Amino acid sequence: MNISEMLGEYERDYALAMLGVEDFPYQKLSGKTIVVDGESEYMKFTVCMSLLALNDKEKLSIKVLMLGNGNELSEKLAERNDFSLCSYEQAAATEYNFFISTGICGLELNGTSAEYCRITNNFARAISTAKSCLERCILLSDYRVYGELERGLVISENEAGFVPFSNNGDMSQTIAVSIETYFSAYAKQFNLPTIILRSGILLGAKAELPKNFTDELFSAVAEGKQISLPNTRKKYSFTYLNEVIHALLYAFYEFKENSVFNVISRNATVSVGMLASMIYDIYPEFAKIELAACEDDPYYGTAMNNAMIVNSNCEPLLELSEIIQLCVKSRQTEEPFGYDASHEGKMVNIQNVLVGYLLEFDRICRKHNIKYFLGGGTLLGAVRHEGFIPWDDDADIMMLREDYDKFLEIAQSELPEGLTLQTSKTDKYCHYPFAKIRLDDTMFATKYSKTHGKMNNGMAFDIFAHDNTANSALGQKLHLQFTLLIRAMIFNKWNHRKINNKKKVQSFVANILKAIFPIRVSQWIQYRIFKIFKHKKNAKYLYDGMGRNVYHGAFPKSYLDEVIYVKIHGHDFPIPKEYDKYLTYLYGDYMKLPPASQRQTSHSIVQLDMSEYSKFEVNK
Repeated sequence: MNISEMLGEYERDYALAMLGVEDFPYQKLSGKTIVVDGESEYMKFTVCMSLLALNDKEKLSIKVLMLGNGNELSEKLAERNDFSLCSYEQAAATEYNFFISTGICGLELNGTSAEYCRITNNFARAISTAKSCLERCILLSDYRVYGELERGLVISENEAGFVPFSNNGDMSQTIAVSIETYFSAYAKQFNLPTIILRSGILLGAKAELPKNFTDELFSAVAEGKQISLPNTRKKYSFTYLNEVIHALLYAFYEFKENSVFNVISRNATVSVGMLASMIYDIYPEFAKIELAACEDDPYYGTAMNNAMIVNSNCEPLLELSEIIQLCVKSRQTEEPFGYDASHEGKMVNIQNVLVGYLLEFDRICRKHNIKYFLGGGTLLGAVRHEGFIPWDDDADIMMLREDYDKFLEIAQSELPEGLTLQTSKTDKYCHYPFAKIRLDDTMFATKYSKTHGKMNNGMAFDIFAHDNTANSALGQKLHLQFTLLIRAMIFNKWNHRKINNKKKVQSFVANILKAIFPIRVSQWIQYRIFKIFKHKKNAKYLYDGMGRNVYHGAFPKSYLDEVIYVKIHGHDFPIPKEYDKYLTYLYGDYMKLPPASQRQTSHSIVQLDMSEYSKFEVNK
């Protein structure tokens, strides 16, 4: 059974956190055997699920062995041939590639001496099997190894200090330090490369994690109840469970061996007062939080520095504001998750403007007998959501080449005042390979597009031509490679970057060509590459040379033969009659929602100004 079909919405989110990392060398993990151990059955299960999800998506044939007797969670996996339970004796007698221990990460400790003996003995037994490990040993740990810090101190990985072996009988820090010490000492004895990942206060929507003060806080907000919290002076670092699974992927090969990394979510080191303020900002109608003065700050956690992992190219996935919404909404409703307050609360207004755009575009195309289709996420929204995808902030149009060229010829004279056709010919500062229609006197700039301040950065939707490509697999591959090369030359010259596709010879040659050719010459070449098969009489395939879908390769031309209509905001728009085949080609199981935490807007907007269109509405 496919992992994503076994899990609820939020568990699926955790399990898929290793997927979709751009340019990650997933194939290095092909055929590897990985042993997973740990004190928290839930954390072990989550790690195993994430590894098996890699198999489902990337076809890696990883063999996952989970130490222990198993439970109802592991029984769900019994039918899979890439997972099995494993005894300590079996693991010790098996050569495997990676040993992962979840340690005490995700485990609630009572801090007694009896617990110390039990956990350290279990860990010693598990780590003893690592003599058979061929590549790396990885330990998940957490903030408890640092103990309680002074106010204002943000601790880095190698700054762990004094361990108070007598701390009012609570041995939580002692257990955490002992596990890490035993792990490192054993690995050093047998010359085993190691990675330690330390989380902050671990959070996860509907996850079985140690209780902390946020459980009562998020529940109170979800129910609109009053809650009182100490107004701490200290700050604490928080980590969403996805971050740990994501960092684990990098720990296999990307991180420098024998290193320790703090794993913290983005902008997630805050005091209780700061956290309360963020919650109130998101949920002013539900948040009833009273901050009480306190002489001594309670020990909730530790303020941690995560610069080392960020500098190792493993960026945090989630903002604390997003984590708050995941944790609150999962307690409020069983409805599918979606973020609130996207684009400063203007998402509905943005989508209203997009409908207005589409209606004007449709009017022009009908007048001139030009065929077009909703494309990309707009097509997906029309089919899956019967409107826009709730978190989608742009619109996509796709056309056959002859219709695209015809539209460009008449657009300038047909578009009403306030709408501008933007191409590399109509805007000398623009070098996108596709056309846009911009709404004048507005601003919708991303961090990237804002660097091109002279270019029209108004609200827009994108228009893509789908061109003929070769009928043979080899011809399609060559067409695709030349397209990607010329696009990389233009994009990187425009943005003053070096081309680096992780293939040294290709990148070297591409950078020489980029330096030689003026950008306008490269664009002339680009459009001829797009249209090289334009007059091919028996062309059976198309490709999206202009857009991101180019990476999906060619698709049958018959997908765009016929048109049917769907309604968006009460208006009819055309989609391919073969939309099911086309969307399956693009997205696979397109009716399945993406993981909860990834339901984010298409663009990271740094400057948004809708001007007079901020209250725009379309009559249905």
